[in-house]
Amino acid sequence: MTKIFFSGNMQSPFIQGDAELLKEDHEVFILNSPARPLQFPLFIFKCFQQVLNIRNSDIVWIWFADYPALPLVIISKIFNIPTVVNVGGFEVSKIPEINYGNQLKPTRGFVSRWIIRNATRVIIPSPCYEEKIKNLIPQANVVMIPNFIDASMCDIKLPQKENLVVTAVCSKHAYAYKGIPIFKRVSGMIPYESKILENLQREEYEDNLKRAKVYCQLSRDETFGISLVEAMACGCVPVVNDKGALPWIVGDSGIIVPYGNAWVTTASILEAMDMDGSKARERARCFNREKKQEAIGHLIGSIL
Repeated sequence: MTKIFFSGNMQSPFIQGDAELLKEDHEVFILNSPARPLQFPLFIFKCFQQVLNIRNSDIVWIWFADYPALPLVIISKIFNIPTVVNVGGFEVSKIPEINYGNQLKPTRGFVSRWIIRNATRVIIPSPCYEEKIKNLIPQANVVMIPNFIDASMCDIKLPQKENLVVTAVCSKHAYAYKGIPIFKRVSGMIPYESKILENLQREEYEDNLKRAKVYCQLSRDETFGISLVEAMACGCVPVVNDKGALPWIVGDSGIIVPYGNAWVTTASILEAMDMDGSKARERARCFNREKKQEAIGHLIGSIL
């Protein structure tokens, strides 16, 4: 059985999901990475405490090409252990108008580039970031493996849809990136109830998605968009920006609007209210656990 040393912030549901998926077929040791910069010195100490576990692993699997990955990649290189680094997007981004991206910061940007350059494989969850990474780090060995949702959401019986428009965000720190200001502006221009789903318990979050008719994702950029796919699985008609992975995720199951255009977005929400969400449910089904598990199996096989 393959031994995998896994590191990521285990408070993130999608990172937890990856760890659980790997555990089904492999022996996995988990090192929780820090959520705050002040925890980084202690994390470095923990990394060196785990040198033997790293040395005895077949692969080191890391979420995000950021500071916490640095000691793990260095130790792995010393012992010639292959590394897989999952890129979240911010590591290779430079968006000054919303102060987003590691590449705005000389030191942090250099660290991210070094990690990506020295990783055995770099996973991106959508095609849109491959060109961006290759332009920044031509030596990067990139493979595209989409994130996944629980595809059983696509089959649950839904209540009668309401004239409700929703979006989701993890915290107020992400408002600018997730396009919340433009969503608030558009909310004042439509004759429907609108909600921002922020820090809700899972049951309440899913209940809103089941009742909502339209889901908006108006992000400045997006590497994937798990909440978007979950909303589609719950039969929401997606209205999304023409940025990052959003058009690729939605395909022809929703409406794509120009970033920052409140008038077009408003008109598109009105149009989406008359659309059926069944096409979005079928599109969401493409991003299932089984496909990711198969892709990860092929990736691990190619490395070993």
